[in-house]
Amino acid sequence: MSAPGSVCTVLFVHLRLHSEYSIVDGMVRIDDGVAAAAADKMPALALTDLSNVFGMVKFYKASRARGIKPIIGCDVWVTHDSERDAPYRLLLLCQSREGYLKLADWLTRAYRTN
Repeated sequence: MSAPGSVCTVLFVHLRLHSEYSIVDGMVRIDDGVAAAAADKMPALALTDLSNVFGMVKFYKASRARGIKPIIGCDVWVTHDSERDAPYRLLLLCQSREGYLKLADWLTRAYRTN
């Protein structure tokens, strides 16, 4: 808790950025999104395009060049055999290299086998 009269700074980190690589709903260009995050002094930013990580390398390089920690993730639709017409939307964020490899495996399996 802050002392009376002190200034408390709250840092915001956007964890759900959909870029030009998000096939259905993205329109933000990666360079523009990273520039906006840098202007807002965000310490980190997550790229979570819908069902893919196509923009990951470009995002990673642009973020690191601006001093922003890149967080890799993906927005996915999850279905269940008993309710195929009612999928759930799930945000997956990678915490480590192993997490990224697992996400890549899941996305590959989803594209190949639905």
